[in-house]
Amino acid sequence: MDQKFDKENWYKRLLEISSDENLMRRYSSLEKLHCEALSFYVPAIEKLNSKTSSAIIPDGRTKADVIAHIMGWEEWQIEVFTDKDREKRLKEQIKLRNYYDPEEKAHLDFAVVIEFNAYQSKKYVKWDWDKLQKKAKSVAYQLKSLFPPEPLSDWINFLENTPICHWKILPDKTISIPAGWYLWMVSLEHEMVEHRIDLF
Repeated sequence: MDQKFDKENWYKRLLEISSDENLMRRYSSLEKLHCEALSFYVPAIEKLNSKTSSAIIPDGRTKADVIAHIMGWEEWQIEVFTDKDREKRLKEQIKLRNYYDPEEKAHLDFAVVIEFNAYQSKKYVKWDWDKLQKKAKSVAYQLKSLFPPEPLSDWINFLENTPICHWKILPDKTISIPAGWYLWMVSLEHEMVEHRIDLF
């Protein structure tokens, strides 16, 4: 168990970053937080092996299932953020529409988040651990590569000029922020907070 990590303080830090009206400073703070997330998430993946990755967590999934779940969402983020029409793709993604599965060569829509999660679980359940581990690390690093320490101004503009999302992070705290920032933040929360206990 990770006794040193304070989940509530992490969310308060995220709230403070999200409220920073200086967009470059907000970006720099999130980029540093992304590095911190990777410094937890990648070693957590690396310490697992074929036996420990098959351990069952309280909700009935295996640790490998959780990593495939995180990876599936990150793949979709990469797909959206690297698309030549990323503004359109982002608006579709926040409605769970137009996910592209390159292996099936199919565009898919989902009614609810749990439906996408189930699709990813089915997609990766037969992968052996070494293959899944390698891909999960590669995808995590690829996502981070889209957020360099010194971004171009058009990248900041893209993150900012997207539809507003409302994200309840604590019982009495909600972040209201453009979807570009929101989707980046959710990726960090996925790696570092939401599934943290599952990866120990």
